[in-house]
Parts: sequence; structure tokens; C-alpha cells
Amino acid sequence: MDTNNKLDGLKERNPFRVPEGYFESFTENMMNRLPEKPIEEPKVIFIYDRVKPWLYMAAAFVGVILLFNVLNKTTGTSPKNKDMQAGTTVTVSLSGAESEADENAEFLEYIENMYIDKYALSYIDDYVYE
Repeated sequence: MDTNNKLDGLKERNPFRVPEGYFESFTENMMNRLPEKPIEEPKVIFIYDRVKPWLYMAAAFVGVILLFNVLNKTTGTSPKNKDMQAGTTVTVSLSGAESEADENAEFLEYIENMYIDKYALSYIDDYVYE
């Protein structure tokens, strides 16, 4: 019960105290405690430094594209190489005088040389001649 009497006495007054004049000189005291820091000049960033990552990325893409082109040429999987190996020629008529039947025959010959699949050829025959 003695403790309750002490707590009742503390309700009327604030137990926390601040020294006299503390907040009037607070800013000046704090600034005196901080170390002196020299003012630094801002770092100059050149355009090349900003563009360098983009250049590296573009060079990587170009390298990958060139790599695929070189690999494609060395394996001989391009359509031009297949036509040359089969010994067929594809002619393009610039005069426009050929009939529609000749154009269809040339188209079918080209398709036969490119894709020697019985099911694909039967589908093309059915589709073109209907």
C-alpha cells in the first residue's frame, strides 16, 4: 500500500526534467560536435560511361546472330543449299506471259523438290486441282 501512495504523488508532477537552457543551445552544440567535412566536387560522368552497357549488350546480340549464321552455313541447312544440291532451278518469269497452268506446274515442281513427303504432296494435289 505504500507504493500506491508514491504513485499517486507522481501523477501530479513530471518526473522527467530537462536542464535549463538545453534547447536554446542545442543546435549550436550539435553543430560543434559534428566533424568538418570538405565539400566535394560532383563526379563528371561521360556519355561513353552511360552508353557502355548498351554497347556491350548490342555487341552480344550481334555476336549471337553471327554465330547462328555461321553455324547455319556450315551445316548446309539453308534452302538455297538444298536446291543447289538437288540440281533443280527455280525460274521467275518477269514478262507475265505464262499461263496460270504453267505457274501451277512450276509451283508444284518447286514444292516437290522442297518437300518429298507423300502426304503433303497428296494434300497439295487435292487443293490445287479442285
